[in-house]
Amino acid sequence: MNKNLRRLTLIIIVTLSLTSLITTKNNPSKISTNYFPVENNIAMVYKSSFGEAITEYFQDGEFAISSSEADDFKYRQIMIIKENGVYVKETYQFLNIFLFINKESTLTYEEPLLRFPLPLSPGMVWSWEGDEYSDGDTSRIKVTGQVFDTEFITTTAGRFETIKLKTIVEGASGSKNSVTEWFAEDIGLIKAEIVIEGGGMMGFLRDLLGYGTIEFELEEIREK
Repeated sequence: MNKNLRRLTLIIIVTLSLTSLITTKNNPSKISTNYFPVENNIAMVYKSSFGEAITEYFQDGEFAISSSEADDFKYRQIMIIKENGVYVKETYQFLNIFLFINKESTLTYEEPLLRFPLPLSPGMVWSWEGDEYSDGDTSRIKVTGQVFDTEFITTTAGRFETIKLKTIVEGASGSKNSVTEWFAEDIGLIKAEIVIEGGGMMGFLRDLLGYGTIEFELEEIREK
């Protein structure tokens, strides 16, 4: 399986790291923690580049699980939420590019990867360089990220106070992609914009399918 395609997972989930370098500028006030709420009895419905996508959070023992599904797209991440950060243990993705091209992968890590540090603060930055594993292959990536100020985001689901994060993922093959995410506490992801900037397989998808930017925006919150 092409290594660059597997990096779609890192773009969407913005995996940060084990050895992150974290700096806070100008000592901003702290913002608290729960951006992956579990046991909340709701389903998040997104308008996305893959069509309607539905995300649910739930608890399985010590793990918090986020599961998303659209007609041609499935994505699941298994996380451990600690006081100092949200860590990713495993990521699964499935992407149907055409009727005759399906890509599926499961990513694991040497140790659980830091999704982002907690508590989040505007001005916080981090960086990481390390390996990901899938189907017996090892890939090297570099990730840098930053937290911005809070923003109010309005979608068809309502108006939300969010914290904004931006992460850049660079691969050894020359691929480069950036993702901007807006999270609302006790609700989850409100909006995401993933920009494919570099080459590799993601560049091929950009040129062939028009996926220069992949978008997710909360459309509805449904009671389970």
